[in-house]
Amino acid sequence: QTNDNIMYVGTARGGVFKTINGGNNWIPIFDNQPFLSIGCITIDPTDHNTIYIGTGDPNVSGYPGIGDGVYRSKDAGETWENIGLTQQRIMSKIIVHPTNPNTIYVATMGLPFERNNKRGVYKTTDGGLNWEQVLYVSDEAGIIDMVINPNQPDVLYASSWNRIRNNQESLIEGTDAKIWKTINGGANWTALEGGLPNNEIMSRINIAISPSNPNVLYAAYVSPYNYNIYNIYKTTDDGNNWQALPNETLQDATGGQGWYYSNIYTDPQNPD
Repeated sequence: QTNDNIMYVGTARGGVFKTINGGNNWIPIFDNQPFLSIGCITIDPTDHNTIYIGTGDPNVSGYPGIGDGVYRSKDAGETWENIGLTQQRIMSKIIVHPTNPNTIYVATMGLPFERNNKRGVYKTTDGGLNWEQVLYVSDEAGIIDMVINPNQPDVLYASSWNRIRNNQESLIEGTDAKIWKTINGGANWTALEGGLPNNEIMSRINIAISPSNPNVLYAAYVSPYNYNIYNIYKTTDDGNNWQALPNETLQDATGGQGWYYSNIYTDPQNPD
């Protein structure tokens, strides 16, 4: 975004708000839509008047807020059109290709109430007219986070999470918890190893990539035992090798609800 006074905020149950004066005043811009749980907001890097909103609350609380797909506005939030993925129900991340806005990736958690195959990573190359499921992990594991290498936009990373929530079951961990990588725009994906707790029961995983040095990534793993931070892992070689960082001060940071609160970000200019 080139204008720091313009911001968009999505809420778990209350739609989307916009400010044009640095937060002094906010106006609702999504209230006319049928689902007001917001999972993600993305600004088209090639056109800052084009905004994408993914509906559904990816944190999946005891009262899950579902959505009905991806919306696009070409006039900075004045009007909206639904461009698909209505049955995927919870969008956790939307990534627009840095130079080709017709190519869009969407990470979805799926309908939390039941097991089905409508979850994973979806891709369009025609601006949302058609979508292809390019990564499917299992019928109970969706994709909670996804990042792209800004210098090599065919390289993406996605993290999967076992999550089912209905009035009889609350699943928040499993062996599907992994970090996946593609180097060809989603055509093929590999589960990363190299020091990660692969094939173990884990809870939520969030990932961050350094914009200034995309060889550096961080991953926050939530423990399946006490739901605090299990470890923060770092790679400096595109995900081939990972090292656990000291995390003593983080042990209780999420208060036993890391599956709900956990996320991780990097400074845009400083990979450390």
